[in-house]
Amino acid sequence: MIDWGRLAARLDADGEFRVAARHWHATLRLDVGNESHSVSLEDGRVGAVANCDPGSKCDIYIGASQEVWEEMLAPAPRPFYQDLMAAQMHHGVAMNPDFLDFAAYYPALRRLIEVMREARHES
Repeated sequence: MIDWGRLAARLDADGEFRVAARHWHATLRLDVGNESHSVSLEDGRVGAVANCDPGSKCDIYIGASQEVWEEMLAPAPRPFYQDLMAAQMHHGVAMNPDFLDFAAYYPALRRLIEVMREARHES
């Protein structure tokens, strides 16, 4: 689905992500079906992207079935798959229950998904 090994470099090279994530210190966990990946951020820079356990400690998590991730990462996602909040409300994407956990960095999360989408479909 995604070249997880290259995701850190892609995010660090993406100016829009870097601006949206500046000053952010967090560990994100992305649950894609039965696989989980952690993304560590230090002052907006990606320290590492690594496999992790599904219940691993994190500050922010985004989880969905493999099928929902495929829809979200489609080149032109169908309605309510194009945005995390819409996907959470309509397609069962799991995220932190308290919006305040990630509200300040929601633009960075949106850009993260866009970078993942771009990476998935590059030729």
